[in-house]
Amino acid sequence: MSSENNVNSGSKAVIRKRIKAVRNAMDRADCARRSELICKRLSELPEYVNARNICAYISKGNEVDTKLIIERAWADGKHVYVPKVYGKEMEFIEIADYGELAPGNFGILEPKSDDRSEIKDGLMFMPGVAFDKTRSRIGFGGGYYDRYLEKHEYLVTAALAYDCQIVESIASEQTDIKPHIIVTESRVIS
Repeated sequence: MSSENNVNSGSKAVIRKRIKAVRNAMDRADCARRSELICKRLSELPEYVNARNICAYISKGNEVDTKLIIERAWADGKHVYVPKVYGKEMEFIEIADYGELAPGNFGILEPKSDDRSEIKDGLMFMPGVAFDKTRSRIGFGGGYYDRYLEKHEYLVTAALAYDCQIVESIASEQTDIKPHIIVTESRVIS
């Protein structure tokens, strides 16, 4: 077994800690370059091209920079919705520019508005710390996306991740919802 596989195996907590450390150690310029490749690859996929509505999280730290694809979506005339947390639940609220955001829960930018809309169809970006080739996912531990998607099964989901976030295997639980596709700088996993 390679040392990479050793780093990428273990319990969800162990994998989460290891992959976060690897991602957080990445050079900012490298993150920016890789984010551009991921967003370009995503923007060429039919799941993006055919979506009228985009549900995107606001990236933080060394996560794949969603600002690039959000700006692309606005330029392409798509509606962009971002999450706002209400206790243990989250809702998506449409924004037309970044001025409509303010720091919210967990220090993440959220819409200032509480004007919720029911999104009937679209493409949702699912954040995560690690993923495997079967599209199992380790999130940040709050279960917000799993709970939201349980009620909104009709949304197509895409995870945006660096290649270093793809691990050998993740034990998934019954309540875990897998993204339909994972987009990295080198491939699309579906």
